[in-house]
Amino acid sequence: MKAGGLVMKKSSVIIAICLVVLLAGALLVKSFSKDEMEATALGDSLAYGLGDTEDNGYIGDVQERYEEETDKRLVVNDYGVPNDTSTDLIKRLKNKQIAETAKNSDFIFINIGTNDFIKSTNRLTKFDKKELQSNQKIYKDNLNQIIKKVQEKDSSKTIYILGIYNPKVKYADMSTVNEAILNWNRSTIQVTKEHQNVAFIRTDDLFINKNKKDYFSDNLHPNEKGYALIGKRVFDTIKKNSNYK
Repeated sequence: MKAGGLVMKKSSVIIAICLVVLLAGALLVKSFSKDEMEATALGDSLAYGLGDTEDNGYIGDVQERYEEETDKRLVVNDYGVPNDTSTDLIKRLKNKQIAETAKNSDFIFINIGTNDFIKSTNRLTKFDKKELQSNQKIYKDNLNQIIKKVQEKDSSKTIYILGIYNPKVKYADMSTVNEAILNWNRSTIQVTKEHQNVAFIRTDDLFINKNKKDYFSDNLHPNEKGYALIGKRVFDTIKKNSNYK
């Protein structure tokens, strides 16, 4: 009885060890042979890709560039919602599916602030300095909360936050608008510096002196060609800031 019991006990231990080794091996293989990555876009109509009828805005362009360069599949989750402000995005991140998808993604892109800015300036026609400063403070507080929410369990993955741009394009004629946009983007950069693994992506220089008809679908949103400029800038940035392969 004792001998039989000992054999059974040893067999159980050996089986358990084998299972652990197999599981560890499977995990190791998975970590070295991952042929699929995941990206999540959060934000407003620019994250959604409004104005691009071909490939879902800049995120579609990033997906195409990534897959061509790495021979891996990039799964994209696009939670962009037209007209959303930073306050709206905070509310959307209360949705467990959206929040968990973002947290588990390899790449997280946030496009927010354009509607906060536009509503502060009466669609870029009227600039009340006090109102702009007040709304900019709200935006900064919201952006801090958004970053904290996305990094809640894991702050090791880089979040990429896109800056806002002047859709009126003609740089020389729009000094008031451009100064306000530069200040707004500076406030975004300040927020990114308060967190680990958060990168700012500049976009306000992409359309300077460009022919608006060639790059925009309306008064605010780029067309396929315009989103391609943003997509290239985003892809070039993730190549420099992360182990993107």
